[in-house]
Amino acid sequence: MDSVIEIAGIDDALMDLQSKAAWLKAETDDVRMVTMAASVEEFLSSKLRPKIVTLDLHLNNNTLPADNVTALIQAGHKVVVVTVLAQGHYAQEATEAGASAYLHKSNRLEALVAVIRDIHAGKVPTTPDHAYQLVHDKRKDKPHLSPRELEILELVSTGMTHKAIARRLECSPSTVASHLSIVRGKYNKAEQPITKPTDYRDRLRERRLDRDRLDPQD
Repeated sequence: MDSVIEIAGIDDALMDLQSKAAWLKAETDDVRMVTMAASVEEFLSSKLRPKIVTLDLHLNNNTLPADNVTALIQAGHKVVVVTVLAQGHYAQEATEAGASAYLHKSNRLEALVAVIRDIHAGKVPTTPDHAYQLVHDKRKDKPHLSPRELEILELVSTGMTHKAIARRLECSPSTVASHLSIVRGKYNKAEQPITKPTDYRDRLRERRLDRDRLDPQD
């Protein structure tokens, strides 16, 4: 073999990865899965880290798909998302985070090989699965937040208490509570209610992924 494209597979279904690796070895001359990992963290700590990575979109360690893609992109990898999930927003968020391609697991492995070859050649392939999900983006618009509301959302999403935020911003805890009440009201109006503390973190992540939306200035 003159040129072999080495890839990694991240999936907590180990048998799926082993089957994929065996198929690639038997059916292709130029693509080999040389690393397998159950999580992004495990992969990034491994010694052998090929450039192209196939990533299962929904891992059982409760990590968010977009966060996993972002971590891999920041480490210098190209990401091919593979999934059995049909929810379109996952595809859209993974794309915004930098994924190069998106494939449903119902595809034949030949489709994956074609995508890997394109990425290796410097192309940006758009599969029918990917195009469909991007066209059918039904995510709700994010509510506009003032700079101070956004600042408080960012702080509370880290787990800081109202008192700690008040000290940081040199205001009273009641002012912090008032701003958060307004933030919750805006999200309720947008049909994206904040009902538990972790929702603040999730809403902030969603805002960071919405790259085309700018908050108005006061």
